[in-house]
Amino acid sequence: MTFLFPSVCMVCGHLLVVGDNCSEQLKELQICVRCLSTFPVRLEKERWFPCLSNPYETDPIPDFKVWTMLHYRTPVTMLLRRMKFHSAHYCGTLIGTLMGREFPKDLPVTWQAVIPIPLSEKRRETRGFNQAEVLGEKLAEAISVPMLPEVLVRTRHTSQQSRFQDPLQRDSNVSGAFAVESSWDISGWNILLLDDILTSGATLHEAARVLYQAGAALVVGVAAATHRERIEKAH
Repeated sequence: MTFLFPSVCMVCGHLLVVGDNCSEQLKELQICVRCLSTFPVRLEKERWFPCLSNPYETDPIPDFKVWTMLHYRTPVTMLLRRMKFHSAHYCGTLIGTLMGREFPKDLPVTWQAVIPIPLSEKRRETRGFNQAEVLGEKLAEAISVPMLPEVLVRTRHTSQQSRFQDPLQRDSNVSGAFAVESSWDISGWNILLLDDILTSGATLHEAARVLYQAGAALVVGVAAATHRERIEKAH
């Protein structure tokens, strides 16, 4: 089967040959050394962001921060879009694996769960999967924390955030869109809340607010990539 369907790099399409342009592990992840070296990885000191790009005085969770590993640039943009809109799960597996390797292991916190931002039933039926869950599987595995996608649910269908440029429209679009599923008690939990891209931060912020309201002790956001450059000091 390898002869009929050889492994090729998901970025450049070149044949993957162990010992030539990749290792066994990179071959499994479907990327060559050269393309991996082009990934726009942020310096460690540049990975923490305030969640909201436009903070406001009455924010109930003003200290909510998001960790993100990558600049939202080529080839990351291409891989995330391919995963999201063309069901290319292997793109998410690669990025989730890299996130798992890089996520800080020295934070003085014991995590109870990785919780991906949920899709509405309508969008999940259309897409067939949740891209945040694809990313979260490898992250959760790497840090030995359970991923619990059933804890947080969408209460209504929303338009895609990418349709709105105005941060206020993004806020309004996701306001009241999440709830903690009634069978779960998350009191005292420390939670990693995961999404694919950090833009205005409205989606992560609204979901985090709901988790805190349900009794979570600490919520930290995680995103694969962001185009933003405003940086917070690391935790």
